[in-house]
Amino acid sequence: MENTITTGQKNTATFIHLSVFAQFLFPLGNFIAPLLIWASLKRNSVFVDNHGRRALNFQMSTLLYTIGLVIIAIPFVAYQVLQIVSKQGHFDLENHFDHFVLPNDASGLIITALAFGLLLLALFVVTLFSVISAAVSASNGEEYKY
Repeated sequence: MENTITTGQKNTATFIHLSVFAQFLFPLGNFIAPLLIWASLKRNSVFVDNHGRRALNFQMSTLLYTIGLVIIAIPFVAYQVLQIVSKQGHFDLENHFDHFVLPNDASGLIITALAFGLLLLALFVVTLFSVISAAVSASNGEEYKY
């Protein structure tokens, strides 16, 4: 690694980490924005290259964790929906407002949705704090490992 890290390199590395919040502006912004910054400036500094690679790697990891949670949740939700349908005796898409599902029939579905929703929320909070912590470390000229 370089002996001296310039303020510009610190700012670039910090901006790479913070650019993942572009996901709130456009789809896949958490990959596109850091990738564009990192790809254009990685040759200028080992410090920027390391932070860019780590930021993108972390974003890919969180995407895989999210996809994994959703894939794991699908059978649980499908099972709960099938339980509700079997108790109702029919599944009518056209007149679905004619009779409502009782809350005790949907309790398993609600609990499943809450459990997986809380896991996704926890992943989001961990991601948020990790990105902010990485940006602070980059602005101080320190290496950061997610």
